[in-house]
Amino acid sequence: MITAHDLRGAVILGGAFVSLLILAELWRRLGTPKPEHTRKLVHLGGGVACLFFPFLIDSPWVVLAMALPLTGLFLAGAKLGFLKSLHGVARRSRGAEYYPLAVCLVFVLTRGRPWLYLSAVLVLAVADAFAALIGSRYGVVRYEVENETKSLEGSLVFLVIAFLAIHLPVLLMTDLPRPVCVLAALLVAALVTGFEAVSLEGADNLFVPVAVVVILGKITTKPLAEVVFQNLSLFAICLGVAFVVWRTHTLNVGGAITFILFAYGTWSLGNWLWALPAFLGFLGYLTAWRRLAPPGHAAGVRVRTVARALLPPFALLALANGMRSFPPLYGPYLAATAAVLAFALDTGAFRLERLRGLTRAAAAAGLGLLAAAAVTLVPWLILRPAPLALALPALAVLVVSPVNATLELRGLSDPRARDWTAARFALSLAAAGLVLLGQTAGGAPLWDPSWPLPW
Repeated sequence: MITAHDLRGAVILGGAFVSLLILAELWRRLGTPKPEHTRKLVHLGGGVACLFFPFLIDSPWVVLAMALPLTGLFLAGAKLGFLKSLHGVARRSRGAEYYPLAVCLVFVLTRGRPWLYLSAVLVLAVADAFAALIGSRYGVVRYEVENETKSLEGSLVFLVIAFLAIHLPVLLMTDLPRPVCVLAALLVAALVTGFEAVSLEGADNLFVPVAVVVILGKITTKPLAEVVFQNLSLFAICLGVAFVVWRTHTLNVGGAITFILFAYGTWSLGNWLWALPAFLGFLGYLTAWRRLAPPGHAAGVRVRTVARALLPPFALLALANGMRSFPPLYGPYLAATAAVLAFALDTGAFRLERLRGLTRAAAAAGLGLLAAAAVTLVPWLILRPAPLALALPALAVLVVSPVNATLELRGLSDPRARDWTAARFALSLAAAGLVLLGQTAGGAPLWDPSWPLPW
């Protein structure tokens, strides 16, 4: 039910947004500001205005009715060339269009928890704006994320401001113990700093606030010991992956951050048994790359490649976590991870077209078996399911690997693509589907990755 209170709040906030856009346009036309400055004025000012949504508006439909026209206006401005205060930057960005939708989504997800809403919107509005401004002006240590350049100084500013933006609402508006407030804010700030660093074309305006809501909402329900453990786990994963990447140069900075987020996600959403295949696959790729790849080949694998490759196994983990039903999806998760490793080795290390005496499909099948063994053998020895449970993921990867090689041989998929092709994405999901089908139809034994171990 939409009330007079909602309409009054909508008029107040709508007027604030329109006034802010007019002010930014006047500044651009009458002054000589840098395009990034007028953009961040709208970003920061709009975010501050959005902080009042939970106190001035109750209905999510009113928030949606305000968000959709703003998104349409920003899209039209980008297409037709007006609103230069937002779209005058040289880099390509969809951040302005994502912004109203992100606020609307956060409003819906956090109803009844204003401290969570304020944390997410403060990070979106304040941390991102100041990180961009300070990083662009004072940033010295630069790193590349795809075709964008970011600075270590900007990322550190984002981390500090995100910590404060999360910590203060949690501390002042909840009755959580102070150590939990501090450590929960530190963990979430570190994770969303990673999301901000690897988000492309303004996607951080969508991913960062949603990540704050989801992760902060979960971690604040945990006891202090668990919060401490999660912080230490993230720190250990960061150190380990950073050291390996620094010594081997297999990933660039953006790719390394993406893998760290994935590895921590497997550890946090599942347990160490879900994280184990991710690390085994990474070590398997690293070993093969170091010994077999031509010099300089496939070095510095980037964000899009890593993110798209890891999305199928991560989606299976997230589904298992959401359903609270781990055993049926652990086998498919292993198969998807092994398929990703097989395809990565094919294009990144072995270069199967150089092998003589074997057809490419046969060589790919052998490589699939090798990848399946690297990913599944150690979990099988730990969990001790029936031998058929080990055979099913290996069989699935054995099926999809020659298919991938055949598609590439016929020109339907680029075997030398640095990016992750649609065929590899679909086939890694197909490997998981084959295992799930075998478990459902054939009564194959399930892996049980619950902790503590059943034996």
